[in-house]
Amino acid sequence: MNTKDRISFVFLGFIIWVAGTLVYRMAGSYFFEGSSIEYWINVIITGILYSAVSLGLMKGWRIEQKDWLQAAICIALPGMLGEIPILSSFSDLMSNMQPATAGRYAAFLFGGYSSLISFAWLMSAKANLSLTP
Repeated sequence: MNTKDRISFVFLGFIIWVAGTLVYRMAGSYFFEGSSIEYWINVIITGILYSAVSLGLMKGWRIEQKDWLQAAICIALPGMLGEIPILSSFSDLMSNMQPATAGRYAAFLFGGYSSLISFAWLMSAKANLSLTP
């Protein structure tokens, strides 16, 4: 994976984070303040979609499978860092949600990012094992 790919994935991760944050800023109460079942369905579906879209992009850009972990980190890192100020000022910045929802929101984010990174790690490890003589 070259530097241009890394920068592109960091930029893509930033765009995904901005879009997701804006959606949750406007409609987060619908996703996080419903029933536990609705919350967990959101967590699972979003984790799967985030991973599938990201890995689809990696395949589309012909990133070698052994480099998927590196690409996943480039995608996830802008959002992970961007959420620090969001979560530290949750009541002000995500005013459509109750302050108590911050924990659910943070857990949701952790689940999505860890799903992407974990799956990419497993796939990269599998590819690296097949490269070992």
